Amino acid sequence: MRILMVGAGAVGGYFGALLVRAGVDLTFLVHPETQEAIQGQGLKIKSTEGDFEVRPKTVTNAQEAGPVDLIVLAVKCYDVDQALSDIKPALGEGTSVLTLQNGVDTEERVQAEIGADRVIAGVAYITSRKEAPGVIEHFRRGKITLGEISGRKTDRLLAVYNLFVQSGIPTHLSDDIRQSKWEKLCWNATFNPLSVILNDTVGAVLDSPELLDVVRGGVREVMAVASVLGIKLSERVVEETITASEQFRDYHTSMYEDFNAGKETEIEYLNGLVVQQGKEKGVQTPINLTLYALVKGLL
Repeated sequence: MRILMVGAGAVGGYFGALLVRAGVDLTFLVHPETQEAIQGQGLKIKSTEGDFEVRPKTVTNAQEAGPVDLIVLAVKCYDVDQALSDIKPALGEGTSVLTLQNGVDTEERVQAEIGADRVIAGVAYITSRKEAPGVIEHFRRGKITLGEISGRKTDRLLAVYNLFVQSGIPTHLSDDIRQSKWEKLCWNATFNPLSVILNDTVGAVLDSPELLDVVRGGVREVMAVASVLGIKLSERVVEETITASEQFRDYHTSMYEDFNAGKETEIEYLNGLVVQQGKEKGVQTPINLTLYALVKGLL
């Protein structure tokens, strides 16, 4: 299987490096400065599970990669539109596109741009950051959940799953990948904006009973919006969103990292989407609106 990994940041850099280390035919589509760094020093992974380095193939234009079997979108939500334009020269007749974004609307965006039959949906669970071009710090986790929008176990889905597992990436299959993505949104739409507003780690939220009530209320709003869209989330998600965060209490969120670096944030694709969908479906989302407005006010 020939793979084009779009992006070599905190997500794409880590998982792509694991695939390259396992001998997978993978090429990174990156910006020129990242290509220069990787060609000069390799792609370095500084991990709590052991440091390693690989020297992958890199291109700055998808045409240089030629048609591939799988394209992995490992860019932030706000870069998806540009990425979809960039990858078109690498699309072959049977090329699939795997999404690994936060949020819940990337699949629709991909389907609208390059075809409904190409998309495999994914959810990445990882605590990592890009220290510098070609240098990734990996702190905790590093697993992926995959699924077809239809819920079927297709041959292409199983092929990607088997390749990832054989490459040492903990990978799970979901019968309802939309549910998996909305469950992750419950965390992203609460802890991400709160970390930016507080200018602090996940622990600052966990140590405040009042802020934990904000999290619970925000999660319930996400669940209410999901429900009217036909996606049922269990009530257990409310407390699991909090308890699962204990392992990350000393870390900053990805939105914090973007904000602190002066980059665009994914607020529009997280709380912004919840608020928008809530308005369209008649669901009140005052907590998500407040979090959205506060982060927007800081930008």
